Amino acid sequence: MLKFLPHSIFLLIILSIASMVRAEISFGGYLAGRHALSTKDFDAASTYLSRAIEDDIENPELLNGLISVQVSLGDIGAAKISSDNLDLLGVQTQLSNMVKIAIQLRNRDFDNAKQQIENEQGINPLLDKIVTGWAFADQGNFEDAETIFDEIGKGSSLAQFSQMQKASMLAAYGRYESALNTIGNLEKNSNRISIDARALKVQLLLKLDNKEEATEYFSKIFGDGVNSDAANLRMQVEDHPNAYSIEESLSLESGIAYAFYAIADILKDDADPNTALLYVRLAQYLNENSQKAILLAADLLEQMGQYDLAVAEYAKISPSSSYFLSSELGRVGALRDGGKTEAALEVLYYLSREFSDIGIVHNSLGDFLRREERYSEAKIAYDRAVDIYRENNNVSWVVLYARGITHERLQEWDKAESDFRNALTINPDQANVLNYLGYSLIDRGEKLDEAMTMIEKAVSLQPESGYIVDSLAWGLFKLGKYETAIPHMEKAAELMPVDPIVTDHLGDLYWAVGRQLEAKFQWRRALSFDPELKDATRIREKLRIGLDRVLVNEGLKPTSELYANDK
Repeated sequence: MLKFLPHSIFLLIILSIASMVRAEISFGGYLAGRHALSTKDFDAASTYLSRAIEDDIENPELLNGLISVQVSLGDIGAAKISSDNLDLLGVQTQLSNMVKIAIQLRNRDFDNAKQQIENEQGINPLLDKIVTGWAFADQGNFEDAETIFDEIGKGSSLAQFSQMQKASMLAAYGRYESALNTIGNLEKNSNRISIDARALKVQLLLKLDNKEEATEYFSKIFGDGVNSDAANLRMQVEDHPNAYSIEESLSLESGIAYAFYAIADILKDDADPNTALLYVRLAQYLNENSQKAILLAADLLEQMGQYDLAVAEYAKISPSSSYFLSSELGRVGALRDGGKTEAALEVLYYLSREFSDIGIVHNSLGDFLRREERYSEAKIAYDRAVDIYRENNNVSWVVLYARGITHERLQEWDKAESDFRNALTINPDQANVLNYLGYSLIDRGEKLDEAMTMIEKAVSLQPESGYIVDSLAWGLFKLGKYETAIPHMEKAAELMPVDPIVTDHLGDLYWAVGRQLEAKFQWRRALSFDPELKDATRIREKLRIGLDRVLVNEGLKPTSELYANDK
């Protein structure tokens, strides 16, 4: 006969079991969220961490992780809620402080932002000083504000950044002459100032109705530049209806957002891109119209493999914006890297029609098609690009080199050689061109002395390039100088230890000097590095019958006939 437990004990057991289940769900969500965060899968991380927090609302680590994800996704409103929940737990983190201060800045609540910093709840020493400087300016205390910005740059690499902030702050509060003087002093005291500083000077001159000087300065600095920054400024100088207003460029929102953007721009190459993304997301929050912040956020997302998010970010740029072409080319890269090749190509063909007179569009189309081994189509795009560049007297070695490779793949050697030599006329010390042309000539058995001279020069320019060192060794191999070639090929193999082609070449050299066991070992290693099918087939044939018989079957001389032992 069953004996029933007292109701209170039964309830306690049920609650305990439920608690254990919630703990398992919470821990599982936590682990899944952490994994998603580590792989920069922000959408998944947001889902898993949110579920985990539902079962563990008082877990500060979960909350801070969720804030990071929410800021990375640009959802500052959600990040504020999570930061407020951290506050309820009596916990402050650098990230939650960043969110709160950014919200205060957007609301122009400088007093509370300054107070939070004074309460040791700031962001970092640099931004804390910048925010304090803006707070002084908002109080009308420009003397202390300027002093802070001057101190930031004193004796450091941040001089340009701090003076840009100072000029932006002065402009935001209508002190245009003082802002212009700040940029002028920066020009006098620095050998090289940033494009952003020069752009600010043009905008200040326009604001002061000094259009003639603004136009002259723009022409001197930017000339016929077609990049997005130059195009945007040109539109402002020419009063183009689609240009961003000068007031918007010199606004408080633009100035304070630039501080976060500039830090992100500095961090993008020197830190985890996610750190840079956090700063640029706050820059976007502070100035929703910042085209450069949108492009930087998209680029960072692409670096982290978040291609769909990057594509969505690029799509925020309006077709009327001077940054539209840059954003579309960026979107092409994100689509391609995300495996959407045809969609990317569709965008490029659209751009080639809409921007038919812009060389970089056709150049980019050619590069894309060449990587897809669609060489006939690539040649057409490159031809158009070269024609446009020549019309503007700005043909670069890069497009000639790329078109030369395309001609070579189409077995149009005379055209390929012409492009390579023209590229070297523009840039005689371009190691990649020297290497490609030299290697191709040796492979064809033409102009061998000149070819070796080219490759030797390429090696002297880039001695740590495995591909180029391999070319030198392979050139010596083709000339029968096997003993001389071996140390160079061994160095190439050290520089590129898992490259199937270099490893295969090393095996060939070992075979040529009678080191057959070592040769077979290297060929087997080459097979393990997943070579292309035709290369793998040839390597297996060498393992079966030996290199010399393979060469004879291909109508070539065996290594023994070429051996010019120069020990």
